[in-house]
Amino acid sequence: MPTTPRDLLDGFLRAMLDFSPDALADLFADEAIYEFVFWTPHRGPSQRYDGREEIRAGFRAAWGAVSRPPLTGLGEVCVHETTDTEVLISEGEMNAVNHATGRPFTSRFVLVLRARDGRIVHLRDYSDVLRTAAGLGRLTQLFDQVHAESAS
Repeated sequence: MPTTPRDLLDGFLRAMLDFSPDALADLFADEAIYEFVFWTPHRGPSQRYDGREEIRAGFRAAWGAVSRPPLTGLGEVCVHETTDTEVLISEGEMNAVNHATGRPFTSRFVLVLRARDGRIVHLRDYSDVLRTAAGLGRLTQLFDQVHAESAS
C-alpha cells in the first residue's frame, strides 16, 4: 500500500489509467472527500463523493457506463510539493481516444491531494470537463444538459 502523498498520487493516476474503481477507492481513507471542482450536470447537485465507498460506487457507475476506456496514457505530469507535507499539487495531461471516431485527444487536469496516515483524505479534481466532452464528441450534449439545468 502506498504511504507517501507522491506514492498515493502515482497510485491514483495508475488506477485512472487502468479504469479500476476498486484500486482508486482503496487509496482513500474511510471518510475521505473527493471534490469535482468544475460543475457538470451528470454528477448531480453535490459535485463530490463523501467516503471511500461513495467514491467506489461513483466511479463504478461512471466507468461501468463506458464500453471501452478512453484513456490511453499520461502526457506530461508535474508535481508541486508544498510547505504542508500532507499536500501536493499535480498538473498534467491525460491522453485519450474517442472510440467512435478514432480521434485522439488530450485533456488537462490539476489535482490537489491531501494525505494522512497513508491514505488520501481529500482530493480536489480540477479536470478540464469541456476539453474532455469535446474530445468524446459530447460537448453539445453537455451544453444541452447545462441549459436544461439552468432553466429548471
